[in-house]
Amino acid sequence: MISSTRESYKRHLPALILGPMLKMIEAIFDLLIPLFMKAVIDMSTFNGVRALDNETNPFLIGISRFLSLFGTWIPDNENLNYAIIGGTIILLMGVLGFSVTMITQYIAAKTAVACGTEVRDSLYEKILSLSKREREEVGNEKLLTILNADSYQVQQGVLIFIRLIVRAPFVILGALVISLILNWQIGLIFVCIVPLILFVIFYIMRKSSKEYLGIQNKLDDLSDRADDTLEGSKVIRAFNSQNYENKHFEEDTLDYQTKAIHVSKLNALVNPLTFAITSLATAFVLLFGGLPIVNGDAGAIASSTTIITEVAYLSQIFVTLVQLTNVVMILTKANVSAKRVNSVLALQPKIKEEKDAKTKSIENGEDLLTFDHVSLAYKEGGNKALEDISFSLKKGSSLGIIGGTGSGKSTLLSLMERFLDPSEGRVLYKGIDLKEYSLSALRSELGLVPQKSVLFKGTIASNMRMADPKATEEEMIAALKDSLAYEFVSHYEDGLNHPVEESGHNYSGGQRQRLCIARALLKNPEMILLDDATSALDLLTDKKVRENLRDHYPQTTKVIVSQRVSTVSDCDLILVLEGGRLIGKGNHEELMQNCKAYREIYESQVRKEGE
Repeated sequence: MISSTRESYKRHLPALILGPMLKMIEAIFDLLIPLFMKAVIDMSTFNGVRALDNETNPFLIGISRFLSLFGTWIPDNENLNYAIIGGTIILLMGVLGFSVTMITQYIAAKTAVACGTEVRDSLYEKILSLSKREREEVGNEKLLTILNADSYQVQQGVLIFIRLIVRAPFVILGALVISLILNWQIGLIFVCIVPLILFVIFYIMRKSSKEYLGIQNKLDDLSDRADDTLEGSKVIRAFNSQNYENKHFEEDTLDYQTKAIHVSKLNALVNPLTFAITSLATAFVLLFGGLPIVNGDAGAIASSTTIITEVAYLSQIFVTLVQLTNVVMILTKANVSAKRVNSVLALQPKIKEEKDAKTKSIENGEDLLTFDHVSLAYKEGGNKALEDISFSLKKGSSLGIIGGTGSGKSTLLSLMERFLDPSEGRVLYKGIDLKEYSLSALRSELGLVPQKSVLFKGTIASNMRMADPKATEEEMIAALKDSLAYEFVSHYEDGLNHPVEESGHNYSGGQRQRLCIARALLKNPEMILLDDATSALDLLTDKKVRENLRDHYPQTTKVIVSQRVSTVSDCDLILVLEGGRLIGKGNHEELMQNCKAYREIYESQVRKEGE
């Protein structure tokens, strides 16, 4: 995994150097071809080397002498001889230039895709390493935009860098120098227009680049709203709020559209303004270079072939400046996107494995999990979600956690799984501080069934094998039977290969919960954490699942979070939470005698079930 986009660039430094160097060769051919054309025309018109009698340009003298080295191909026609020799050489330069271009394009495309892939892979790995709290601080939709859109802009930046970052300035500078050498008066026109065009380009790009970051942020907002709409589509329809949501989404898209169009209008000015300035310069070249020839002035500023050559270089400058506009535009976007990418890659996960992480094996009856005066605040100095929690749990026993909404039940499980670290106190696992225990070993020893059932698109088997990639079909069926999921899986003709759609929407809530329980059981974990994992099951199914857990997994420690007293009543130890504080601890009988809150919950649920 790379730590920044710059690290990816360093890995591909040879390609980033070789590509522009090859583009230099192509640029040299592009600059030489107009000179060769002028030399060929002059030699063909003025009888070969006699065209050099009044020539002072060192480029043209060298090219003409070079052409004369090839001897005579057509003895009877000296003018045609030099035209054919020169045309052949120009054709060869074109073929060589094309070959070099294709090689460079291949290098550029391969390097850009490789950099883009490294950036996306590193972003994905970084996102997976972040805790829920850290992901929420950035925003899930923003992370998705950076993973997809911004990584692509970085990739395009690498592509355009190799292709044009050296070629464009070299062609512009080379055309300027050659135009001055051909005719310094006309060259001065070039010297005047190039800074003017560059000023226009960079002024517009500077203004648009400031707004590009705002556009990306607006895109993040659109992603947020679209995600909320997709997740809550049933609620929106249930409250008949489609028009309200449409109106707000249209307002957001209109805001994004306004900003995007404004930047597009700015960028759209570049080509017309550049073309207008170049056309004006062409008119001046023809005026100053052509009028003396029309008037028959023997001391004309430039010959007709010189004017043609100067116009050719002016066209090269125009085309290259347009390319330079795209270079600046894409590199500006790539730079903004690279900063956004680097901001994510620079995040340091607070939950990470220590270098000298420990592991340990224990027997049934030994202390597996201990909370020692544990408190947790999500923000430093903020309200505590948990306060002064202490208890001990032995391997093979069962723990029930009950309490009202927002009492801290799921937060307690997050500390056990080490998705969070305590602000105060210690969490001991097998007698070792959880911060010192191997994180990978801990996650492999625990089986989690989250409050919200999470299934991934694929098949039942592919979801099951997330717990154990080497699991056999018999092992998966056994786990499905223990969670009572095989009751409906066995009815499918394709069995374990039955498809699972996105988020498991083709299954009911109870079916999803049973599949998630089966997936956790397939690991045969040392400790299974059930976060309100049977809330969608009826009381009888809930009871059967818990009996299977007790009878078939005696070595597994069970931690069960529920709002049903009947679900936790047979646990060895029950914790009663209220407002993040532990207000009751003991088994069912002890709590019925000593904990008023537990007794009230029990009586209200028993009364309700009896009605």
